[in-house]
Formats: sequence, C-alpha cells, structure tokens
Amino acid sequence: MSIRLGIIGAGSIGEVHAKAALEAGQKVACVADVDLDKAKLLAAEYEGCQATAEVKELLADESIDAVVVCVPNRWHKDLAIESLRAGKDVLLEKPMGLNVAECAEINAVAAETKRLLQIGLVYRLSSVGQAAKSVVESGDLGTIYHAKAHLFRRRGVPGLGGWFTTKDVSGGGPLIDLGVHVIDISTWLMGTPTPKRVSGKVYSHFGKQMKDYVYEEMWAGPPKLDGICDVEDSAHAMIHFEGGGSLDLQVSWAINMPTPNMESAETIALFGDRGGLSFKLQGNHVDVASQRYGRNVDTRILLTETDQFTEQARAFAACVESRQTPITPGEHGQYVQAIIDAIYESSATDREIQLNK
Repeated sequence: MSIRLGIIGAGSIGEVHAKAALEAGQKVACVADVDLDKAKLLAAEYEGCQATAEVKELLADESIDAVVVCVPNRWHKDLAIESLRAGKDVLLEKPMGLNVAECAEINAVAAETKRLLQIGLVYRLSSVGQAAKSVVESGDLGTIYHAKAHLFRRRGVPGLGGWFTTKDVSGGGPLIDLGVHVIDISTWLMGTPTPKRVSGKVYSHFGKQMKDYVYEEMWAGPPKLDGICDVEDSAHAMIHFEGGGSLDLQVSWAINMPTPNMESAETIALFGDRGGLSFKLQGNHVDVASQRYGRNVDTRILLTETDQFTEQARAFAACVESRQTPITPGEHGQYVQAIIDAIYESSATDREIQLNK
C-alpha cells in the first residue's frame, strides 16, 4: 500500500525511516523537527516533501495517513500520544518509553483513540528473525527452555557526551538501547512467556574516563568530551519465566572483550529439548542443531538478506490499510520495558526482582 507518511525527527534514525518508506513505495509527505534546517535538509531528498519545525502543523495535515516518531527517547511518550490524539496511526521507535508507566499511558491512548500503534522492534522483520520463527513454529526445537541474547560492542558508545549518554533524555545506556532489541527477538521466538523473576547488574566504567576513551565506532557522533555520560556501558541479567524457561542477557556499548571473542558477540541462541538454533542479528543464515537417525546433525539455513527497516515500513503500511494488529504491537513494547525496568531496579537494589505477583 502507498501511504502518505510524516516523519517526526530528522536525525539519523529519521533518515533511515524516510529511506525505508520510499523503498517500500510510500510517500514521505512531511518532516518535522525543532531544528528547521535539519528538517529541510531531509525533506529536500524526497519529491514534494514539506518541512516544518512544528509537529502540530504536520499532524494537522489530513492528507497524512500515519507518522513515524523517531526523536530522542524522552519525547517518545508525549509525541506518540499527541499523534494518536490527532487521529494518526503511529510507528514509534524503540524504546517505547522511558519506563513501563509511560508505555502503559501510550497504550491506553491508542486503545481510546482506536489508532494503530506499532513499535520499532525491527529485528522480528529481519530475514534471520523470520526464518528462526519458522523453525520454532515447525516444532523442531520442541520446548524451548533457555535462550541467550548477547549483543556486545567493544568500543561503540553512540554520541558520547550527547543525548544517548544523558540518562534524563535516553533513560539509560545499552540496556534500553540494544537490550530492547535482543530481549524482544528472544522472547518473541520463545512465545512471549510471562517474566517471573529478574536478576541483573549494570556497570558504568568507560563514561568516567571520557577523555581517555578510544573508540572504534561513534554512531550519532562525534563525541562531546565536555558533555554528560551518566548511563551504564554494559548490562548483564538472567530472566526467569513462568513455566521454568530462562533468558541470559548480555549487552554492551563498551567492554574489554578480545577481538576473537567478538565473532560471537551478536548472537541469539535458543535451546530446546528436541533441537536448538543460533543466528547473528545482522547475519544471512540460521544454524539449527537436531538429532536425527541416531546422530547429532547441524543444518545451516542460507538466506537472502533483506533490509528490516524496509520490511517494517511495508508491514506498517499493510496494517494501516487492513486495520490488523501490527507484528510489534504496543503491548509487546510494554512487555519488554517491564523487563528492562526490573533489570535496572535489580542492579540498583542489589536484589532479585519479582514480577507479575
């Protein structure tokens, strides 16, 4: 379906969403950003696209079918709610909010206004994510009793000293930035089990030595050495689910991990009583372990890589047209955020957190 789309936020992720929308055959109709020059720069790349510094102006345009909210995390809740109340369907970047209370508020407004709300948990729509889901649904793994979700960056703090590393704006570090993705894809593949207990620890070492920080990548850079870094640089947790399943979570923006180990630093793995699988988030294959004919067998499913953001844009447009529930609904964004909140609380209080009591 070709829809007319508004982009709220002209930063790096706004550029990604605009490009994906175009690839998916949609019309990028308007870009809104408090920095009008930035909005104009992005809008100029799309024929007939308008630019504004006022979100209200974008939302007042009745020809715009839906919006993508892709601003810093602190404004996710307010702009999502404003867009929903304006009658727009919303694709909201992850994390859904700064905490579970914000997520619940957004979901309540979506239900009240009867508008579609899709959360940017984009790895469900990757080729490896879809292939892994097919394997799980085939029953070849049997009962999945444990999963591993590891996503490490050795030196990859985004925009050090900027909004990503300022807790009041971001809500946290790699746990709320990267952890949201790997928690989501793992639990989705496990069937979204109910979390029961969470034990976690976050560490903040590298932000304390900003001037000595040697980086390998600086997404959302360049670094601001006189800026703020009051978030964690790594997070580690064990999540226990109703029914006995568990998830081992490890994420980092910066960690002293030797290069050879980084080969397996972006891995999702599922362990079932009949088989198991593993894949890299940015990979082009899924490896499956099984037992057949009295032997242990490994199978590699080779895939054609697709752009998950383009697939996300297509899926969102299809839901706007059909009014079907999105593959990543608001309830799932709130589910992931509840786990993230519990990990932060566990670390801060140095105790295991009970959920869904």
